[in-house]
Amino acid sequence: MLYLDANFFIFALLDRTDRGVEARRLQQTIVEGKERAITSSLALDEVMWVLIKGKKRHLLRAAIEGIYSTPNLDVVEVSSTAPLLALGFIEKYDLKLRDAFHIAVIRENEMETIISDDEDFDRIEWIKRIKF
Repeated sequence: MLYLDANFFIFALLDRTDRGVEARRLQQTIVEGKERAITSSLALDEVMWVLIKGKKRHLLRAAIEGIYSTPNLDVVEVSSTAPLLALGFIEKYDLKLRDAFHIAVIRENEMETIISDDEDFDRIEWIKRIKF
C-alpha cells in the first residue's frame, strides 16, 4: 500500500518532463490494480492550493474529482489524534508541519511507503520514499 503525497498529483497533472511522465506511470499502476494507494484530505487541500496559487483554478474540479474516482485509491481523513502524532514527528525528525501530518496519517494507517518528491521524508528511518 502506498501513500501519495500532494506533489505526486501536481507532477502527474502538470509536469511535462520525465518526472511528470514517471508520476503518470506510477498513477497508471494504481489504476490497473498493480498497487493500492491512499492519500489524505490534507494532500487534496495542498493540491487545490497549488492549483489556485498557480492560476490553474480551471483545473480544480477535474483534478479533485479525478482523484476521488481513481480506482484503487482511497482518500482518508486526517484524524483528531494526528496533531499529537505530528508534534512528535516535528520534534524527532525536524519536519515541516504538513510533512509531519502526512507521516501521522501514514502511521495511523499502518503504512511505510510514500510516493513523494520531498527529500525531507528520507530522515525517517521507517519510511520508504519512492521518488518519481
